[in-house]
Formats: sequence, structure tokens, C-alpha cells
Amino acid sequence: MAFDVFVPAGPDEPPQNRNRGLACRALVNLRAGTALGLSPDVMRETIRNAFAAQGYDITVECLPPDAIEPAIVQAVNEKIDILIIGGGDGTVRTAARHLAGSDIALGILPLGTMNRLAKDLEIPLDLTQAAQFLARAKPMKMDVAKVNGSLFLCNSLMGATLRYSVGRARLRGRPATERLPRYFALIREILASRRKISIAVDNGTELIRIRALSVAVTNNGYDEDTVWLRRSKLDRGKLTMYVSKHRSGWGLAKALLRALLGRWDDPEMTKITGTGFVIHSPLKRKRLANDGEISKFDTPLRYEIVPRALTVLAKG
Repeated sequence: MAFDVFVPAGPDEPPQNRNRGLACRALVNLRAGTALGLSPDVMRETIRNAFAAQGYDITVECLPPDAIEPAIVQAVNEKIDILIIGGGDGTVRTAARHLAGSDIALGILPLGTMNRLAKDLEIPLDLTQAAQFLARAKPMKMDVAKVNGSLFLCNSLMGATLRYSVGRARLRGRPATERLPRYFALIREILASRRKISIAVDNGTELIRIRALSVAVTNNGYDEDTVWLRRSKLDRGKLTMYVSKHRSGWGLAKALLRALLGRWDDPEMTKITGTGFVIHSPLKRKRLANDGEISKFDTPLRYEIVPRALTVLAKG
């Protein structure tokens, strides 16, 4: 079904008319971070009520993690119009892998820990408000990024910041009394770190040799005129690489704090922008955190941007 069905024919047309006939399905990961405190019945009712108020006939399923991807594949094969995913960044990334290049719109119910893309799209973190937001949202096209063919939506990390993602992944699902002390110990270790990585970046015109404490490749760059780290434009067709050359984790932490406050004038932070990069490393395999998910990749690392490849529900 074409996406013009989302756009009302006139200002007085009720939502029951403009959304009638759309095939809409919601899949909720029962193990997602914030979903752990919500009953499946409450989640199903909350999502159904929000979409019914806008004229949608929606099917809602609350599933264990290993059942999410098969359900996504089934939804794609059935050529539905809208797929709502309730979960964290990893669950959203799994859905995007299957939806990229299709006309199916992805809606995000942010039930994870970080919820990076949901924050960029200004989706509320409260379940009721998020469901109401998505029920009123409109489709928009956004870019996706890839490294060695593996898709990511937000960022790909290596170096000191990767260590935090690795530590967080290892602590996932453990009791808070065990997680919190280990988080603080991990942060102290990263702040004291002076371990650097050696890479060479081919941006298509030159080979740039770098000794870096941390490297982040983002799908489109962060806004530099606002507080907090946010990407308000997701369809610029550019990758942005942020390279920390700080002597220690303390310097990197200060730079991140300045960036959160909208100040990007740190001389030890280098920014490289382009449609693609090839990163060479002395290591045959490199561990990366892509949207928080840890994987190892053969080197060299080939980063690319795929413009407007994914349809997402955004502010209407």
C-alpha cells in the first residue's frame, strides 16, 4: 500500500478514515529493559488503545527475545504497512535489517536502556505517550550505515568507549545491586585508561594515520548547536567519524561533557565526514559496538552510508 494513505486528504478528515485498511502489527520484546516491569496485558492494551483512537486495526504480540526475529520475517513476508517494535537498540536494529529497502514503516516503542534512535526521533520514553506518538506519526525516509555489510542506525564504536559497551553487555540482566558497583568500577577504569589504538583511515582522497583513544563512526553527525547529543537530520547521506586523541579517559570524558553542552571546540577531538571510509588496522579482526551490540569484524573495516534506505515513523 502506498504511503500517501498516511496523509489526510483534508484538515477535517477523521483518523478513522485516513488509517482504515492499513496492515499494522506490533511486536514487543518481553526482555527489553523497561518492559521487565510491565505486564504483557498492560502493554497490549496500551498499544491497542492508542492506535485504535487513530483508526488503526493493530495486532499486538508480546514475545520472548528468540521469537522476535522470526515474527519480523513473517511480517515482512506478509507485506504489512507498519511494523511497531517494542524493545531496545538491538531489537530495533534487528527489525531495520529486514525492513531496509522496503516500503514497510518502522515505529519504535523505546523499551531499552539507551534508546538512541528513539531519542533522535523525539519519541517519548513513556510507553503510553510513545504509543500515542506513533499512532499520530508520519513516515519519513532515513539513511542507514553499514560496516562490512552489517547495518547500524546510530553509531559504531571502537577504543575506550567500546569497553563501556562490552562491560554493560556483560552485566545485562544481573541484579541492580551487582550491576551498579561494577558500572562505577568500569567507569573508573575507562577514565584512567591511556591505551590507544592505531588505525589508518582512507577517506577516498588520502590515507590518514591516527593514534586514538576512541573512535566513533555515526550515521549522520550530531547537532553542534544544541545541548545533549542528538541527530536532528537523519537523511544527509553522510558518515561522521569522531576521533579522540586525548591522553586519557579523563580528557575524553571532559570532551563528551562539553559536547553534551553544545561545545565542540576541543582541539583533541577530530571530525572526519564523508560517504564512506576504509579503516585499516594492524589487527586481523576488530571488535566493534554497533548500536550497543558487540561483534568482531575482519579488517579492513569498510564503512558506507545507504541514503534514505529505511522508512521510520516520525513526528506528524
